[in-house]
Amino acid sequence: MEHTGKSDEGRQNSNLIRAFKSSPAGFVRQVEQACPAGVSQGEHLLDTAVDLAEEGEFKPALALLERAAELYEEAHDTPGLVRAYVNMGPLYGMLGELERGVSYSLKAEALAATLQPEPELTLHFASDLGGMYTELEEWERAMHYFELAHATAQAMGNRELEADALLVMSQVAIAQGDAGTARTLASQGKTLGEELGDTLFRARALQTMGDADALEGDYEQAVQVFLQALELEALTPDLELRQQLLWELSEAYEEQGKTDLAEKMRSQAAELGGGEDDESLEADE
Repeated sequence: MEHTGKSDEGRQNSNLIRAFKSSPAGFVRQVEQACPAGVSQGEHLLDTAVDLAEEGEFKPALALLERAAELYEEAHDTPGLVRAYVNMGPLYGMLGELERGVSYSLKAEALAATLQPEPELTLHFASDLGGMYTELEEWERAMHYFELAHATAQAMGNRELEADALLVMSQVAIAQGDAGTARTLASQGKTLGEELGDTLFRARALQTMGDADALEGDYEQAVQVFLQALELEALTPDLELRQQLLWELSEAYEEQGKTDLAEKMRSQAAELGGGEDDESLEADE
């Protein structure tokens, strides 16, 4: 029976993961030794790391990226070193080592500034830093990097990423307690979403607008906006967004003294899994 290339690659990665668990150092040597002719060791390590990271195998991926960074540094290969660092940052972040992740993404930013501008690279580290600073609740820094991601996406003509950045920025503004800025950013994101025909962008924009109403104490209006957002979400189901909206609805109902409705929303949110502390602030994600 013949296997497809994809299944062969999956089997190969499974073998690599077992090798990592047995001996991380031996695993790295094994990958190095399998480097194809005509490909640099650093590039091979980096590409293999990216494949493993896409499968959620962050620790093996980081072991390879660490070695790739060593090789690039020894060769004084700045572009290669930037590629290693820009991938290491978010992986450490996803493992919960946020400060370490931030440090690598900042290194990537500093080195990238010495090279010819690459919008995709800028978008990568800017989104990653915005997301990690959000996790650290360092809102001003998060906003700075999301603004950079937005400006870069706009310059690239990528309207989907531009809309996404606007909506993430709007949620950062909510976290900063700035309802006016949040509403303005959400409105801009909603307009782009309408032009793109993207229902979820519109739903996310309404989510922020409802948050802004709640922040200003207008819980009746917040409830109406959250309900509109849920109607849009139902057209293109997104369980994470639905759960967030249900939690926010429960809080708005609670503030109005409508405890039965609040409990109903909490129960529906709980049925979707996760917890009340789930955040809607993402890069991308």
